[in-house]
Amino acid sequence: MIQKDGQNTFCSFVLNDTMGLECNTNRRRKVYVKDIKQAMKGRVRDGYTFNPECKISKEDPKYNPDPTANDKVHVLVCVVDASTVSQMSDKVIETLQDIREEASDLGIPQVAILTKIDLICPEIKKDIKNVYRSKILKKKMEEFSAAVGYPMNSIFPVKNYHEETNFNSDIDSLILSVVRDII
Repeated sequence: MIQKDGQNTFCSFVLNDTMGLECNTNRRRKVYVKDIKQAMKGRVRDGYTFNPECKISKEDPKYNPDPTANDKVHVLVCVVDASTVSQMSDKVIETLQDIREEASDLGIPQVAILTKIDLICPEIKKDIKNVYRSKILKKKMEEFSAAVGYPMNSIFPVKNYHEETNFNSDIDSLILSVVRDII
């Protein structure tokens, strides 16, 4: 819960997650983008399983014909493995661009998160504090920005917890800066 105006008034937030974007045909990509658009408009209820063969129909029990402001997406977050940016297929890039365009048309702010940044840069792996000094990371962020269209100030680098056995305040600070910007 996030506190709003009054001391005892809070805003709730919900995270929606979808499958990856590897669509092997143009038809599947178009179906996927249509479902994402419906989800951003609040027309897809919790528990819906995206089907790359057909978009959600108005007859589907998970279709929401009358979405409220609480049902709609307020921020689009695109999460991408930094080590795969250079290998993203044209279809994946086009899908990301289509989804961004739909979000823009709906007035939805957008951010991107590049994860696993320690795997692309030895300086960052050695010390996470090197994140904003890394030329390798900057180049990767610029490459993603140029391909998909996110402005550089809307792309956030994050190191995943995967080998650590304890929390690390430097890793946490990167994650929390993203969350703060999203909220």
